Amino acid sequence: MSVVHWFKGVFESKKEDAVRQKELKDINDQLVFAKSEPLTLGVEFELALLEKSTLKPAHKGLEIIAEANQPTIKKELLKHMVETTTGICHNVRDVEDQMGKNVRMVIDLAAKRDLLVTGTGRPPTIKLADCQRVEDPRYEYLQEGRKIFNQRFAQLGTHIHIGMASPEKCIRYHNFYMHFLPHLIALAAGSPFEDGVDTGLASIRPTIAESLPIAGMPYNFHTWQEYVSLVQAVYRAQSIRSLKDLWWDLRPSPHYGTLEIRVCDQLSNLGEALAITSFVHALGLWFDHNQSWLEEMPRPSNWRLRENKWRAMRYGLDARLVCNSNGDTIPIADDIKKWLDRIRPQYAAMDYEPYRDTLLSMLEQGNSAKRQLTVWEATGSLEEVARFNCRELTNGKPLWQLLDTMKNEKKTDKAKDDKIKKEPPAASKEAAA
Repeated sequence: MSVVHWFKGVFESKKEDAVRQKELKDINDQLVFAKSEPLTLGVEFELALLEKSTLKPAHKGLEIIAEANQPTIKKELLKHMVETTTGICHNVRDVEDQMGKNVRMVIDLAAKRDLLVTGTGRPPTIKLADCQRVEDPRYEYLQEGRKIFNQRFAQLGTHIHIGMASPEKCIRYHNFYMHFLPHLIALAAGSPFEDGVDTGLASIRPTIAESLPIAGMPYNFHTWQEYVSLVQAVYRAQSIRSLKDLWWDLRPSPHYGTLEIRVCDQLSNLGEALAITSFVHALGLWFDHNQSWLEEMPRPSNWRLRENKWRAMRYGLDARLVCNSNGDTIPIADDIKKWLDRIRPQYAAMDYEPYRDTLLSMLEQGNSAKRQLTVWEATGSLEEVARFNCRELTNGKPLWQLLDTMKNEKKTDKAKDDKIKKEPPAASKEAAA
């Protein structure tokens, strides 16, 4: 090769690099990792508005957001949905204070319009045919690209942000929390219904994201640059327009300097949401002093990750985790209890014991999916399930006592029916006389 050809090749290569960098400028700007106080918290709730009489979606989200006039109460993909967020929180008590006020404001504004508000991953009375999309250029882009799959996104989620000291730390925590995605799915499971049908799953919501190649199960990254390279590739391929289009179960969020855990169904009540947030936070505080655990417990194989995710979606807290490459299994509830014992010093240091008690109660009695299915069994009415979920959001805690009342009423009704069936018809009595 002549010197002239060599220089020409170098020039062309630099020219191509310059063109590529120009193409990537927008996404590269989004990848700049903001400064964040390590292990602080931020939480997002996605809530749904329902007509009080019909329990169908109420398309008043934008109206409520306008009246609230708060930066922490925002629009979502569909008109019956409202997103509410906290600011930066140093502990779960901060989350409780901020999110509690936000939820109460949304409930009060809805009540003025004779509407109800619900959480849960997929409200049982909401059907896709009744939903209306918010007019927004980004939402129109998503609809055009995803077509019918986009219509299924009438789901609601609780997202938990954790402050990261650096992008490199973010990747390590990302890989750490990947081990706990099934645990979080099982605890938060609250979407057993879709479009008015009992799906047989504790959580149908994650299946919606799994239908897209840039959503669902995340990838394991060894370095921040490996993550950046993948994002640049999917951006150049026009698979995404922004980092917001990556709907992985957890993802770095450079704009906030956080790692965002997105796998949880929206919790039906604040109390259980705080319990799960405290679990996430205590795990992070433990890992901060036990970084070597990540090398001692390498990433599970792909089939184990997917199998355990499926089991958590299907069976919730009754799932059995595949715990090694030999196929041995353990109850997921037992594994959560094991970790609660391991991270108890972090709970004590943060004064999180009340939240720990709520989590233990969930392991003992069940999650939102179990309660919803109990109401469904007792009443045979999706409307009653929806009203029950609304009551839990308003009360801020799981309503197990109300379930007991429903079950007792069902037993009483059944006993009356059985008695009537055993009694001979009036005509037969007269004939006997």
